[in-house]
Amino acid sequence: MAMNKLYLKAVLFMAIIGAVIISVDQSGMFNPDMTNFHEKLQWDSFYDFTRSNDVDVLLVGNSHLYTGINPNHLSCALGANCFILASPGTTITDSYYALKEGLTKCDPKVVVVETYGISSTRVRDLTGGDLTSQFRSFSSRKNILKKLVSTPVLFSPDNYLSAWSSSVRGHDMIFRDPDQIKKNLDGKNVPAKKKDLELGRFTRFITGISDATDKEYDEKGAVVDGNDFKVNRENFDSVRKIQRLCDRKGIRVVFLTLPMYHKHVENYSTWHTIISRVIGLGYDYLDLQEPYDHEVFTKECFEDTRNANQHMTAQGAFMADYKLASFLVDKIQVDLPHRYQSEDWHRLFYGENGYLENYPLDPNDNRNFPLSGKANVGGISILNCAFVPYDDGSQVFMRIDKRTDPALLRNGLELYVNLEMRDGRVERYKIPVRKIKGVEPLRNQVLESNVLPITGVKSASLSGIARLVD
Repeated sequence: MAMNKLYLKAVLFMAIIGAVIISVDQSGMFNPDMTNFHEKLQWDSFYDFTRSNDVDVLLVGNSHLYTGINPNHLSCALGANCFILASPGTTITDSYYALKEGLTKCDPKVVVVETYGISSTRVRDLTGGDLTSQFRSFSSRKNILKKLVSTPVLFSPDNYLSAWSSSVRGHDMIFRDPDQIKKNLDGKNVPAKKKDLELGRFTRFITGISDATDKEYDEKGAVVDGNDFKVNRENFDSVRKIQRLCDRKGIRVVFLTLPMYHKHVENYSTWHTIISRVIGLGYDYLDLQEPYDHEVFTKECFEDTRNANQHMTAQGAFMADYKLASFLVDKIQVDLPHRYQSEDWHRLFYGENGYLENYPLDPNDNRNFPLSGKANVGGISILNCAFVPYDDGSQVFMRIDKRTDPALLRNGLELYVNLEMRDGRVERYKIPVRKIKGVEPLRNQVLESNVLPITGVKSASLSGIARLVD
């Protein structure tokens, strides 16, 4: 009887402790800074998006993916719906569980798996910042049953409670960051405002490798040696699980390696060979590190660092998007739905990054200015031309029929543009537009100007076009 009372007291004590932890968790007392909680924003947005839209291309990986691919731009390039589910510092094992949950909410035609998480790191061995990233990735997901199943795989037993409770994993905030606790209790720890169309992108780097860093590469050599690359059994098995999962559901799976700066890596062929063997035969693999496109992936495409874990810039992602789009449609011919034929899809994506390189202006657009509709100039079949003002400048985009001989566009065109300014002045500009290496829309060609230091435009019109010569 005494023993039963002891057990009862122990159970009651544990229930009280559990209730306290749940109560503190719900209060948000030990929440991290929510303004930079990209993972939660990503999953919240995913559930919001899939309530009324399907996802055609679902991409999973880590920070190399969400900095190296822009899903909004990729969607515009493909004319489809793309979404990224990725967390920093995690392995392919975490990507597998993210994919399992993602596939409960959408039915994609293709899953793209970024390969940087295929490594020698065991997910249960993560420590420090990488373990924190794993906690953040796990806590952001919403499917309780799938989280329960994945807990013993993703975490060692001493981290189970931390995985599920912000209070357990963040209680040292009392000493480490009391200001954050005060902000949490005052209700001032507000998540970052979601953009109108949030598809999993996280822009971290805008400027590329500096001349000083480039010189350092020349003096000190590569940072990463492909001969050191290894893959453990856990990650090998996770690749197979992803493949089997997609095969069962009839989903095309594509593996993607996003590049680092060509001077950053040596002996990459070893790395490539290992990844290829892990992926195995019968699965598509796009490796943008090898062969390396020197004309497209310039130093402006990469984070200005010689740290081993180098990411891409917004420009680098822009170039990688077109590479991936071409691979999916032209190379392996994935049968994607033609959502770009739907007015609803255009309303969703209108004005997104890359939209005007791929589609005409909306006739009701009251921000951008049409310069030309369909026209033929010296054998160049123009589809449309638009003058696009930004907050700090302006740019011109000219879409050209895909069938136009690229040789006619080699040197570009010069546009004679009349601009009526808001102060009443009329200014005339000669604006050169050229093909940008790597910017290759699927359904048209495009010429574009540099961003011009022109602001305060009220209206724009085109008075003439001339071909540029050598």
